[in-house]
Amino acid sequence: MSPFSPRVIDLRSAPKAAVPSPKPAEKSSASSNNFVFVEPSYQAKNNEVKSESQSETKNDVADEPGARAQEAAARFSDKTAAELLPVSMHAAPQAQSSQPATQSSTGITPAVNLAAEQKAQMNQQGAVAGPRYTGEPISVNLKDVDLKDFFRLVHEISGLNVVLDPNVHGTLTIVLDDVPWDQALDIVLKNNDLSRQLDGNVLRIATVDTLKKEAENRRGQIEAEALAVEKVTITRFLSYSHSKDVVPTLKKFLSQRGDIVSDDRTNALIISDIPAVLPQLDRLIQQMDRKTQEVEIEARVVAATRSFARDIGTQLGFGWGNGHSAAGGAQGVGTTPTSVGTGLVPSPLYPIVGSASSGSQIPLFSNLGVASPTSGLQFLNFSNNMRIDFLLTMAESRGLLKILSRPRVVTQNNIQAIVKQGVRIPIVTLAQLGGPPTVSYVDAFLRLTVTPQITSEGTIFLNVDVENTTPDFGRTIQNNPTLITQQATTQILVTDGGTVVIGGVIQTSNSLTISQVPLLGDIPYLGNLFKHRTVQTSNQELIFFITPRIIQT
Repeated sequence: MSPFSPRVIDLRSAPKAAVPSPKPAEKSSASSNNFVFVEPSYQAKNNEVKSESQSETKNDVADEPGARAQEAAARFSDKTAAELLPVSMHAAPQAQSSQPATQSSTGITPAVNLAAEQKAQMNQQGAVAGPRYTGEPISVNLKDVDLKDFFRLVHEISGLNVVLDPNVHGTLTIVLDDVPWDQALDIVLKNNDLSRQLDGNVLRIATVDTLKKEAENRRGQIEAEALAVEKVTITRFLSYSHSKDVVPTLKKFLSQRGDIVSDDRTNALIISDIPAVLPQLDRLIQQMDRKTQEVEIEARVVAATRSFARDIGTQLGFGWGNGHSAAGGAQGVGTTPTSVGTGLVPSPLYPIVGSASSGSQIPLFSNLGVASPTSGLQFLNFSNNMRIDFLLTMAESRGLLKILSRPRVVTQNNIQAIVKQGVRIPIVTLAQLGGPPTVSYVDAFLRLTVTPQITSEGTIFLNVDVENTTPDFGRTIQNNPTLITQQATTQILVTDGGTVVIGGVIQTSNSLTISQVPLLGDIPYLGNLFKHRTVQTSNQELIFFITPRIIQT
């Protein structure tokens, strides 16, 4: 027992008259140690439920102050600054010892998913942290007790060495039932404008103002030492990162006197700073110079074009004459393609085109034929007084075009990749002010631009831009073809090896053109003999697929 502990009186052995203090609380818990102050002594109540062997074992442990102090310091709610740092921050000093375990049998360090590694470490820290207060529950009933006596009580309960600042003074009145002793300590400190510091198994208690002044003095001392201590220059060679890319980040963690330079030839960092800053920089360099995973991105551009065209036209020519009058078509409309010889019609009395000796043709009344017919039908009726020529021409075409493009590219995590394929079209610009014409080139490419980001769950976040540009030589401006462009830009989240449609364009065109003879073309059914009907239908489909895969290296 500490020589500074207060006088303790056993309530069961002492006479009742010698106990003027109020009666302790009757409520007790089998899982807590209850204490009662008597002038202002206290005594731990014996738990009658436990067996004698368990009591002896507990007393043996209690007789070891060092073990009790270490156990209390380990279970204390507050953690030191080193214990509050992430696990990855302590990786630098252990890099050499852990390197053989992480490397493969070939000596190559495998790529890691840094986001997944950080998530696993945070989950592990959350599981280890546990509840905030882990001290043994106690029950106390105190009135106008000196604060110093309460802190001596904490020493007896926890085994920690307690050091009080000279400015700590005051009295305490508190009633607690089944409260962890470290929580009771925090309540008393907060209620009296006090704070604490735990250094190993030594608990120092002082006022908030005192600790604040000490922190300011310590900060000033550190700044003075930083200005006085000699700088140290070290060189760190990088393997997976570019030295010039790391410099802007590391400069934010240098001291006022520190400086950092990158050497592109050796891919090294030359750091000059005070020794206190160098360990933190080493930890940052190790975390940044890591082999990241690679992603293979495969895009498929599917283009399908369907076309249909139907063209039906008629040509009608007639002639009539009786020697005194004649009627027929106009030569400006056209002539019938069929000639009738003199042996069949020796003396036609209606208007003809050409000489009767070599064969005669008559002017057309309606010329609505197909420009490029693939089939036709002709009807002729002729004599010297009358001739009728009727021609029916038709054409029909169908087309189907399918194009499949599969650009593929491999890149590292968070690194942009571009792959393109196509032609460069020359564009001629006419001469100006008497100078020669100029030629410039325009890209007509299938281009894939993508930036992958691997998440902690193993999925892939993609920033994608797919562009398909093709020249259209059927439509030109000053002999320069126009460009047809289809593009899709999006951000998507895809599983590893999954395929997703990032966009598509469907274009349908229907065209119906009718040319007819006025009035006659409007007659039901019979009007079809005086019409030219053209039907065109086209359907264009463009779909973009993308499939990312994480490459295990």
